Amino acid sequence: MNLVKKHPWLFLSIVLFGLSLYIRYQIYGLTNEDVDILQDWYGHFYKKGMASLGNDDFSNYTPAYLYLLYLTRLFSDWLDSLAAIKIIPTVFDLVSAFAIFLMARIRYDDDKPYLFSAVFFMLPTIMFNSTGWGQIESLYTSFLLLCTYFLLKEKPLYALLMFGVAFSFKSQSIFFLPVLGILFLKGKIRWYYFFLAAVVYLVLAIPAVLLGRSWLSVLTIYIGQVGQFHSLSMSAPNLYIFIPDSFYGIGVWIGMGVFLLTLGIWGWVNWRSKAVLGYRQIMLMALAVLSLVPFVLPKMHDRYFYPADVFSFATVIFVPEMWFVPILFQVVSSLSYSVFILNASTSFVMVAALINTGTVAYILWKQFLSLREDNA
Repeated sequence: MNLVKKHPWLFLSIVLFGLSLYIRYQIYGLTNEDVDILQDWYGHFYKKGMASLGNDDFSNYTPAYLYLLYLTRLFSDWLDSLAAIKIIPTVFDLVSAFAIFLMARIRYDDDKPYLFSAVFFMLPTIMFNSTGWGQIESLYTSFLLLCTYFLLKEKPLYALLMFGVAFSFKSQSIFFLPVLGILFLKGKIRWYYFFLAAVVYLVLAIPAVLLGRSWLSVLTIYIGQVGQFHSLSMSAPNLYIFIPDSFYGIGVWIGMGVFLLTLGIWGWVNWRSKAVLGYRQIMLMALAVLSLVPFVLPKMHDRYFYPADVFSFATVIFVPEMWFVPILFQVVSSLSYSVFILNASTSFVMVAALINTGTVAYILWKQFLSLREDNA
């Protein structure tokens, strides 16, 4: 009872965290086509052992993730394959929650950071993407959060190290690169720090190479993933969902042009701004680019807005008047996921795309307004 009276936010955080664990336990048994593929990879490790890490062909994921999948196999006496696959992204949800806690500690010196991390841990799309779906967006996004935390703390060396780890898990981490580019142009990051991303990727690949995987395979993983699907929108809530795939060829070229033009304008505005880059400005910049890039790029998947889901929540710590934005992203992502998970109509994604259009426009407006402020 004393805990409730003295630390109500901490008590509520414990309750929410426990509730999230219960919900996650209830949904971890869900299966889908993607999980079936991961179970095949898990089975490959079970049969071939560590030698599988040196195989060029059985998986198109980076060594960093495959190491973790292999490690879970070592606990096969306690975990079945489904639990092993799901526990990896769930653990990184905890890493993200810890990063949220660290960010909240910058602003609050009471128990509210615990509440922020607990609420984040039980956001519907966060729980479902990891524990329900078994996807690995939480892996690279957690390190993007840590990267941003170190940017807020003005420790760019550590920030680039975290970005390097994020890139080692998934190529979509480069959506964050424009933020680092602007901070470089503003003199906040030294140019040679960017080599750290490549160094981290290569260092993490060395064990797989020593086991027999070729450097060519390691260095071309992301290139091979680019041409894997031929659709302008893989249920991504952007305007490409309204364009038939019969226009795929010309649509990709036009889409890339739109992307380059849009990011060029966004980059120029941010570069030319004289605003002090405080907490608000950095968080809004990160949210803006993570929501804008998958919105204007063709060939995006529904899951590629996951970092926007995460950063919209983190941004509320420093820009509390945007409390409704993470709610909108929860709606957008839930509608988008429904096509794959529930075999729902693409009309759900079209509705999500319209909501997302307004949400992204609002974020950009809010971010450009922040560039006129004197400080955070």
